[in-house]
Amino acid sequence: MSQSSMPTSFADRLREVRNNRKLSQSELARDAGMQPSAIAHFEAGRRKPSFDNVRALAKALHVSADYLLGTKTATTAFRDEEKLSTRDRDFIQNLIDTMIKDKK
Repeated sequence: MSQSSMPTSFADRLREVRNNRKLSQSELARDAGMQPSAIAHFEAGRRKPSFDNVRALAKALHVSADYLLGTKTATTAFRDEEKLSTRDRDFIQNLIDTMIKDKK
């Protein structure tokens, strides 16, 4: 995406990443533990998400909260992550979560 066409608002970035991941608002809501209407409100700019909601959305979309909030590039957990299916990403995230839990 060129610098001039890069989305600048949270609403635009959320919509762009959701569409790039080929998720409906309902699917994203389910993955983030929210109501579909919340996603619609965020994307329309009618409501601002709480910090916890930003974190949940970022996790569900596999991007950093910083990206959703305004940094210039979407970050991923690891190189070539975008080439993996959502199922593969979820599997890897579960491995990471298990490793972190085991360290506590």
